Amino acid sequence: MNLRRTALILALIGLAGLCGCNVFSSKATTHLLYVSTGQGIYAYRIDNKTGFSNPIPSAPFYAGNTPAGMVIDASGNHMYLANQADNTISLLTIDHSSGVLTEVLPRTSTGGFSPNQILLDSSRSTLFVANQLSGNVAALSIGSNGALTAPTSSQVVKLASPPANLAVANGLLFVAAPSFSQVYVFSTSSGNLSPVNGSPFSVSDGVGSVTVDSGAKYLYVTNPSTDTISGYTIQYSSSTNTIGVTVIPGSPFAPNTGTGTQPNAAILDATATHLYVANSGSSNVSQFSVGSNGSLSSLAAPTVPAGSNPLQMIIDPNGSYLLVGNVGGRSVSELSIKSDATLGTAQTISVPSVPQALAVTK
Repeated sequence: MNLRRTALILALIGLAGLCGCNVFSSKATTHLLYVSTGQGIYAYRIDNKTGFSNPIPSAPFYAGNTPAGMVIDASGNHMYLANQADNTISLLTIDHSSGVLTEVLPRTSTGGFSPNQILLDSSRSTLFVANQLSGNVAALSIGSNGALTAPTSSQVVKLASPPANLAVANGLLFVAAPSFSQVYVFSTSSGNLSPVNGSPFSVSDGVGSVTVDSGAKYLYVTNPSTDTISGYTIQYSSSTNTIGVTVIPGSPFAPNTGTGTQPNAAILDATATHLYVANSGSSNVSQFSVGSNGSLSSLAAPTVPAGSNPLQMIIDPNGSYLLVGNVGGRSVSELSIKSDATLGTAQTISVPSVPQALAVTK
């Protein structure tokens, strides 16, 4: 082998090590995890196979004051960040090679106060924002370049109590309102928010968060005060803009008596055949299979350990890991998802400050 060719190969190998990618393949071998905290956004590069993580040395990254909710768009090149103290949303670009986030000014008003949870619709053309202090929900339009437009009056809806979290599916936006144990539902046609007839409806066991499958067939509501999960089938008529819910047989479901307490967050896998529940009180995650009628059944190992007070959950784009933000432990638990959908032993990613939200790239 001549010296020139040897030098080229060595240079390519060195480049692969620097960017965390495989230059001989178009398929990424790593992805980026971002964790928002009161001290800024921390970042980690995670190996897709092993799950091993390395912190991005240039983090934390800064945008507005008191960063909270985060989402990444379908291209993987843009991140949206809720700034609670500024009542704005920041647009940031993602450099996949370095992991660096760069803010694109100006910031966009949310139409309310203290934005926390944010969510993209399935078309990635609208960003939904839960404004806690003003007790409303707003819809912000997204342009072709990722830029946001502040909401109009038809894109802001007032609730009777502060919103906790959001879930969107099949043109419907579901909003958890814990103070009055209610769930609100809005249609999202053309980026506007219209109250649905039959909304809000009350949940007798209390409301922590809402989770819905992509087809808007089943709705799951965590009940922290009773250590249960309420399950409902959804009946929606677009012609009359009316929704009804029916209790799934066996509901409310227990995240396993004595081993799962204060369930505060839940997430469905990509196939909506399994539900994972973060139990803040018992610092573990419950795992369920979802039946053909939406009923929940505990898996053989009903719970797996997480960190202290798990609250945020996200599944990596490859469906290989469940990432859990632990607000008590200042950490992220990285639980492998096995071929049978059961969760493996957690790897722990330490975070310098309390995690507020998680976001991952492809």
